[in-house]
Amino acid sequence: MKDFQKLIEITETLNGPNGCPWDKKQTLRTLRPHLMEELHEVIEAIDEDNSEMLVEELGDLLFIIVFCANLGEKGGRFNMGDILEGVTEKLIRRHPHVFGEVRLETAEEVLHQWEEIKKKEKNEEKPQGLRIPKTLGTLARAQKMLSRIEKYKLALPKLPKAETDEEKIGAKLLELVQEAKEKNLDADTALREVLSRIEKGLEF
Repeated sequence: MKDFQKLIEITETLNGPNGCPWDKKQTLRTLRPHLMEELHEVIEAIDEDNSEMLVEELGDLLFIIVFCANLGEKGGRFNMGDILEGVTEKLIRRHPHVFGEVRLETAEEVLHQWEEIKKKEKNEEKPQGLRIPKTLGTLARAQKMLSRIEKYKLALPKLPKAETDEEKIGAKLLELVQEAKEKNLDADTALREVLSRIEKGLEF
């Protein structure tokens, strides 16, 4: 934890009165693209199974998170303590089978319990499972949406007949995503692997 505290102190210095001119200009909104970029670099390191790269990229991602916490504190909105307290309480609350008396045996039971706990937390009559981030990659978002529709036994809305080339291609892509889901494959990962093979075979 000393290393984590040191990172917080370094971030405060960078963003302080005598800190870095670039850092001092940043806001939560201007950090958004950097957060997205670092996240994708973490994913790339995982895909390449590169431990050294993963350590570096996770460190960069952690710095951006600490930076966001620092900006929240400077703006009087929240701080790192709020973030840590919030996630700690949530993890304990949503894992009564680990930290409480509930006994569950399967991952499916855990997921069902998770949704039930979320319903109670949000005071909802049914899970709001289709709230999928719109910034998620399109293939990943499509697959998650299809999975949620199936999970909650919802009817897939009947779409108007595709007329334009764009609509027809979109429909075909959705069919491929559905096929990937049925085969327990991740469509986004599948496409990235193919693109990676192409990239390695190209000569510049």
